[in-house]
Amino acid sequence: MKKILFLNLFVIATVIATYAQIRIVERTTTTIKMAPTNTTTPTNLIQGKDLSVSIKSFQYDPANGGSLSATYVVRNNGTDPVDLNNVTLQGYLDYPLSIPTATPPSYPLNGKMYYAAGGHSLASFSTILKGGEQKEGVLRCFNISKDHYFNTANNYTYLLLVDRNNIVSEANESNNLITHSFRGYAGQYAPSVNPNLYYLTNAYIKIKTGTDSKERESEVNIRLIPSTIKNLSDTHNEFVKKIEKNELTFFSNSSNTFPLLLFMSSTTRIDNPPTSLASFSLNGMGAVIEYKANIFTDAWKIDHVELVLHFKDVNGYYHPTQGVITVPFTMPTNTFLDGFAKRFLVCKTDGSFNPTSIKVIERTTAY
Repeated sequence: MKKILFLNLFVIATVIATYAQIRIVERTTTTIKMAPTNTTTPTNLIQGKDLSVSIKSFQYDPANGGSLSATYVVRNNGTDPVDLNNVTLQGYLDYPLSIPTATPPSYPLNGKMYYAAGGHSLASFSTILKGGEQKEGVLRCFNISKDHYFNTANNYTYLLLVDRNNIVSEANESNNLITHSFRGYAGQYAPSVNPNLYYLTNAYIKIKTGTDSKERESEVNIRLIPSTIKNLSDTHNEFVKKIEKNELTFFSNSSNTFPLLLFMSSTTRIDNPPTSLASFSLNGMGAVIEYKANIFTDAWKIDHVELVLHFKDVNGYYHPTQGVITVPFTMPTNTFLDGFAKRFLVCKTDGSFNPTSIKVIERTTAY
């Protein structure tokens, strides 16, 4: 009995000693605040798919060949996700044609033709744009000031169209196009305006025939002369065009436009002083149309002549304010050329390209 009692006391003492060695460690708890998951649908969305485009910023830089940079935002305003794979963004330019014989704008949009100005696909693989989401990017177009002239004094229009090929079936197509107005050179950089650095590189003439046509059998010689005073025995440094005998009829009450080519030695470069803007400003300009009638009874009535002049530097960039100059000549009533004493039509301007005189002469010595 004593042994049993002693054994029980030993067990109890052992348990108490063991319990006394156990420490209760309290952990400090930190509450972590989790951002709640937004499961709500963005407001103001329409049913289906709906892409829109906007221009966040736009810059035209005429330096170094001319470049356009448009930062755009494409947004899905619909409830349904849109896959942007192969969805295109296309830029267009709207401005008056400055080269009479150039290929006209050929990109159709809403019943009008435009020039293309940059474009790319928004994605080349499956890229989902959920409802309310948007994608921002930059569209660039380079070296446009060699083909397009944007005068300081005029405003021009840039258009941006998303999903040009209608890959996405949208609930609203009216917001796929955005337009932006910009001015050519104003306030963006300080180009050189030294007229000695710009030269007549391209010239065009438009002739409106009146009620008496130029018959096919007659010959026409056209000369653009970089001076109002010159011996016309040679055509060196002139822009010329020849309509050969039996080459072309100038029909009555219609217009014909031709490019004029510079006649000079093959070694002469673009920076040719006689054809510089400075030379024209100093000496003025003349244009001569010679009519070689097929027979003495032939005659040709001219109502209007228009010259279009392009001035560029040696790198092919337009003068910032006088890059393209148009000079109109409205003929006096009953201006005829014939096979008698009225063989040459002479039109002249001053150094600012303002028309100063129109006359019909028999010989070039009367230029």
